[in-house]
Amino acid sequence: MKNLSKKWLFTSLLFSSQLFAQVDVPTIAQQLPQGTSLGFVAKNLQTNQIVAQHNASTFMLPASTQKVFTALAAKLTLGDQFQFETSLLTNGKVQNNSLNGDLVVKFTGDPDLTSGQLYTLLAQLKKQNIQKITGNLILDTSIFASHDRGSGWIWNDLTMCFNAPPAAANIDNNCFYVDLDANQSVGENVKFNIPSQFPIQIFGQVQVVSNEESNYCQLDAVVHDNNRYQIKGCMARQSKPFGLSFAVQDPDAYAAAIVQRQLSRLGIQFNGHVQIPHRPQKGTLLAQHFSKPLPDLLKKMMKKSDNQIADALFRSVAYRYYQRPASFNLGAMALKNILAKQAGIKFGNSIVADGSGLSRHNLIAPETMLQALEYIAKNESTLHLLETFPIAGVDGTISGRGGLIQPPLVKNVIAKTGSLKGVYNLAGFITNARGEKIAFVQFINGYSTGELENKTKRAPLVQFESQIYNKIYQE
Repeated sequence: MKNLSKKWLFTSLLFSSQLFAQVDVPTIAQQLPQGTSLGFVAKNLQTNQIVAQHNASTFMLPASTQKVFTALAAKLTLGDQFQFETSLLTNGKVQNNSLNGDLVVKFTGDPDLTSGQLYTLLAQLKKQNIQKITGNLILDTSIFASHDRGSGWIWNDLTMCFNAPPAAANIDNNCFYVDLDANQSVGENVKFNIPSQFPIQIFGQVQVVSNEESNYCQLDAVVHDNNRYQIKGCMARQSKPFGLSFAVQDPDAYAAAIVQRQLSRLGIQFNGHVQIPHRPQKGTLLAQHFSKPLPDLLKKMMKKSDNQIADALFRSVAYRYYQRPASFNLGAMALKNILAKQAGIKFGNSIVADGSGLSRHNLIAPETMLQALEYIAKNESTLHLLETFPIAGVDGTISGRGGLIQPPLVKNVIAKTGSLKGVYNLAGFITNARGEKIAFVQFINGYSTGELENKTKRAPLVQFESQIYNKIYQE
């Protein structure tokens, strides 16, 4: 009887080990280019078994998978009713078609605020028969403090729109475009055409060169004060005009200029000064505009990997949590404290520098990100965050991800992507062949195909992701 029990126990353990055998990650990782660093972990949430693991405790760049932390912290702190508010206040009174006092425009970091929405808001003054403002224009941006960019953001990306500062005053994503007319003879200068709605200045010299010479050309943007941009370099002749987008460098000056232009357009006279005090302003409410509620913002942030929404929420969480103007450093403190206390996530020596994942200072281990995914799955009935993840072959940033768009992975993998130069990350869920939910984290850093970058850049990645996620599906 004792031998039979031992035999049964041995058979049971053998069957169990075969059933939950780990995927051979190192072998599959040989598909990746030489020099690539890989951290990977996958866990069956039904059986509580780790089904794949490789360097799971190694710190790596999370890139935009960082937004998983941001989304969870925002849900836990701000709640679904949260909306960004942009409001008009005054410390004076409306008398005889005149606002006798200051006009306060209170910005709170709305990452979706458009110039059209701001115009509609200011038009409320006209509806109140205000034709003149006797005082000053006060921009209240006191909700955020210190720099409007996170530490570790790459300096030569700062003029790019995906790196636009998520400031308290954020209009049209703090991004604008300029049309370049390079349909000139070789040796002549490119012409800059600036759309009239943008209160910026563009100057410089970009020379048209031959096709052969253009291989050695580069366009550079040098930023000066008060949103003035100097464009330098050279380029090949282009038969049609094309647009270049740039990030606003001084959001407060940009917002002040737009407000003044829109007041003039509305026929509201204003001859005062612009003031930007550090302290929050109070006054009588004249009009207000609200953003979409948090669930809508999170869906856009996660599906499209919107950096503006992520870092606006990152600091808004800190403002709500600490009840003080929020810097990026305060955002990091708030995020780690909230997720540690409310979700039980152990950050250890992790480094959090921003909410978007743009910073090269962020350092997160795959197993730390896995904790967030586990908490989200366990509390989905109240969080409703799974619906915000991009769906392979369907929407968001993995709608066309090569390794995930064939059955059984298509529509079966939901994951937040994270991409920087040399970084290809995923954090999300897959349902295996038995219908069990698997949470997984893939951190790929240092990815390069060298001289073949333009031709074969994604081929090794596609092969790796196809093999490993099909294997997890089968296991």
